[in-house]
Amino acid sequence: MNLPTFAIAVFSLLILPGPTNAVLAMASTALTVRRFLSLIAAVVLAYLATIGPVSSIAAPLLNDHPGIASIIKLISAIWVLYLAIKLWAPAPAGGRNRLGSVQLFITTLLNPKAIIIGLTLVPAVEAGIPAAMVAFVCCVTVTSAIWLGLGSLLVGRRAQVPALARHCGCAVLVAFSVTLAISALWT
Repeated sequence: MNLPTFAIAVFSLLILPGPTNAVLAMASTALTVRRFLSLIAAVVLAYLATIGPVSSIAAPLLNDHPGIASIIKLISAIWVLYLAIKLWAPAPAGGRNRLGSVQLFITTLLNPKAIIIGLTLVPAVEAGIPAAMVAFVCCVTVTSAIWLGLGSLLVGRRAQVPALARHCGCAVLVAFSVTLAISALWT
């Protein structure tokens, strides 16, 4: 696979709704330049922390032991469900947004998209790993910025996510959690 094809494939996968993108949108309250950069950095670092080991070390292990991939999916499902439950209730009066860089980092670290990219897309790049990683970081940055922008459009400059948006976000996270759990149990 050439580098432009790789970039298009990564962008197409990352722009789709998923746990990381849902958390990005919900974490976009009171978005400042500093917060924007820290959220994007959390996503980039988490994806790189997963993709590197998956593409170089875990591929043979996961191919030989498919149960490990199911366990990872179940852990991801539990984490996403935890975030949904945490997000359902509003923050205490005067409280800050409860989704930040740490929750986003963990969500992205457990995101199945990282495993897909690490197992299938990165090894197929003809241009080499360094060029693929630069293209990957660019795609992650752009897609994260898009989802932060969409989230900002929904919540504006509010310090907290409005109840309707928060509950819709929770429903999306629960749907992802159930999907991951079913996928883990049926593979």
